[in-house]
Amino acid sequence: MDVMDFGRYFAALLLVLGLLGALALLARRAGLAHFLPNIQRPNAPRRMEVASTLMLDPRRRVVLVRVDDEEHVILLGLAGETVLDRRPAPPRFEPVAPDTGDEAAPEGQS
Repeated sequence: MDVMDFGRYFAALLLVLGLLGALALLARRAGLAHFLPNIQRPNAPRRMEVASTLMLDPRRRVVLVRVDDEEHVILLGLAGETVLDRRPAPPRFEPVAPDTGDEAAPEGQS
């Protein structure tokens, strides 16, 4: 095997990887992302998030995970995972746009 063969194999590998990447990008833009489960749609709401983590010691931690409208308190350790508690999640904080003061003041107030 000489250097010329190695160059051809490497170029062929790059070509195949580039074609796979282009195909995945086209599938994502065409709305076929549900066929590619590992690609997250950019505007899709996240159903699961880690709300908080607390290290108990070097081997164990407690994690608060929010899934939809429920919170799960999970103990993670070397022996495995243990669900400590499940409860309804508090409502999410939705920021409110500040009042710009452009509206007329109600009568009797200035």
